[in-house]
Amino acid sequence: MDRTEFTGLLDHLVRDALLTPADAKTAAQATQQQGISLTHYLVKSQLLSSETLFDYCTKHFKLPVFEGKNYNATWLQDPIMKPELICHYRAIPLHQDQKYLAVGITDPTDHTTLTSISFHTGLRIRPMLMAEADVEKIIQTYVLPQRLHAQVESALSKITLMEEQPVFYQENPEQNDEPIIELVDRLIQDAITKRASDIHIEPYEQSCRIRFRCDGLLHETTTLPLPLAARVTTRLKIMANLNIAERRLPQDGRIQLRHPEKMDIRVNTCPTLFGEKVVLRILNIKHSQLDIQALGMTDTQKQLFLEKLAQPQGLILVTGPTGSGKTITLYSALHYLNQIEKNISTVEDPIEIELNGINQVNINLPIGLDFSTVLRTFLRQDPDIIMVGEIRDADTAAIAIQAAQTGHLVLSTLHTNSAAETITRLQSMGIPAYHLIHSISLIIAQRLLRKLCPHCQQPPLGCEHCLQGYQGRMGIFELIPMTDTLAQLILSSASLAQLTTQIKTEGWMLLEEAGWQKVHAGMTTKEEVMRVVGDKGK
Repeated sequence: MDRTEFTGLLDHLVRDALLTPADAKTAAQATQQQGISLTHYLVKSQLLSSETLFDYCTKHFKLPVFEGKNYNATWLQDPIMKPELICHYRAIPLHQDQKYLAVGITDPTDHTTLTSISFHTGLRIRPMLMAEADVEKIIQTYVLPQRLHAQVESALSKITLMEEQPVFYQENPEQNDEPIIELVDRLIQDAITKRASDIHIEPYEQSCRIRFRCDGLLHETTTLPLPLAARVTTRLKIMANLNIAERRLPQDGRIQLRHPEKMDIRVNTCPTLFGEKVVLRILNIKHSQLDIQALGMTDTQKQLFLEKLAQPQGLILVTGPTGSGKTITLYSALHYLNQIEKNISTVEDPIEIELNGINQVNINLPIGLDFSTVLRTFLRQDPDIIMVGEIRDADTAAIAIQAAQTGHLVLSTLHTNSAAETITRLQSMGIPAYHLIHSISLIIAQRLLRKLCPHCQQPPLGCEHCLQGYQGRMGIFELIPMTDTLAQLILSSASLAQLTTQIKTEGWMLLEEAGWQKVHAGMTTKEEVMRVVGDKGK
């Protein structure tokens, strides 16, 4: 492929063999189609790192350099460049005087951007070279929240608030919908870029609070007037194919986004004292690493997990509260097991991640398609491996255990706090002890701990890279196989305390111990372990 078809920075990168012509052509097409900057695309698609690009541009282009750590957020208070302009051009306003504006850029050859900024600001531009990673952090930390606030103000200015109308119902949902559509899109995108797992929209007497759940904790993002929040709720209902006129009953829906990346959003509404609370659960398929090696288990735990997955039959249960990472553990196991010679079927509510090569069924209670009905059907379809999204009742538990005893590998979840509690929960459902000991192969209890920020490691102070000194989460696990001694205790109707004592005696790592191991390794703090699992292992 002739490199003469490339211009600007792409031409330099191909000439110096940092990019192949094929990758450069893909980058050129993607940036044009998606409307994003070249350097942003190269880093996002992992064709080149931010450091490689920055070092290359520093060496080959004679521009002054600006380091992101020296950035002062107060520079954004001057409205010379609006947040939309900064995000569109990915150019950061730095110093300015009456005639000149210093702007941080990542592509020294992008003269079109400099010309456009000069036109919008009326100032002459002095470009300074910045790393793509620094630009991204400034945009995420300072610019996007400012942009969201501006869009709230814009929506308020364009919408006629009619206080006499019922607050959470609009007779004409299409009226003045353009600013609301923009606001909702920005809200969702802001949550995605901050890697939030949930958005909470909560109406109260005077206003509506919006919070994001990041790394397991909720953080307030903005507040909305109630009439504006009503429009936001209506818009979300339309997107999720829900009944906008029904405000008395909870509703569940789903929003699927395809651009710029595949996203699945679960929407749930619930009537509260001052209106409908809406919770959006965001599942980013791209960010979900379905790899057992990446879960955070110890080497011994990984080996045990893989041994049990290799067995032709048995029940593997993953336990823990909501938000403890059970879904990723299950899907990582399915991804590992997904081979052409295996017939794998799942029954879920809802299907969280679509996996090619696996037969996935979403239950539909209104028409009678529940877990037990689907499971009975699976057993007539020659399955090798079955995954049950959650064991919620005795009927489902009984069928899953029957399948595990008749030549099938079964994976499922329960909402219990520990492996030992899983045994007592199943017994309370009426499952006989002899069925438990002959079906259960492995019980996994797990939690997610926030990881210390690699940049500052200063909780609760934090830095521009993190929230309160933490960045990201990691799993801690308790893997307990069914041993002969445990089986005997279960048959003798042992108590929860006796089961726990035996597990400790056999030397299996419990959740508390796994947490404190992460503390000693410098990966998290004792306060985080105590918050998540208590201080029993201290």
